[in-house]
Amino acid sequence: MSKNGGKACLYTRLQGMLYLLAFLTFSIGDAITSLWMIEQRGIMNEANPIVRYLILNYGSMAFMNIKIWFGLIVLFIPFLIQTKSNEPVYWMVNGYLVSFIIAGTLASILNIQAAMNRDIFLSPGEVIIIFLISVLVLTEIGERIDRLTPKSWKLP
Repeated sequence: MSKNGGKACLYTRLQGMLYLLAFLTFSIGDAITSLWMIEQRGIMNEANPIVRYLILNYGSMAFMNIKIWFGLIVLFIPFLIQTKSNEPVYWMVNGYLVSFIIAGTLASILNIQAAMNRDIFLSPGEVIIIFLISVLVLTEIGERIDRLTPKSWKLP
């Protein structure tokens, strides 16, 4: 085992868990709670016009399939960058994934609140702003941490 083998295993497990949480919250959780909210309150309560269009024209299952595939692709892109990069980008990728966990969690909470006809604490637009800010801030923090990582140490 290499000198950093134990660290690499721990770090890849952490990143795998972040990926799984991002996928579960952003793709699955948001999609299921969106459909439940629409079932409870009607299609016009869905804030996203693209989602409304997809469900009205292609049905709930098509929306689920698109949401899952979109989530897989968007969440997989940083791993392609990570494998092709000569520089460490581990913590930057983690910041990216945490941003999707935040967005998926907030979207799911808002969908549940709307489905239960409760006042929502954030608007969908505010969730998008929080997501965009978290992507910028967390990836920047991750990039700064990565710059402190020795270039000789790169995850397998």
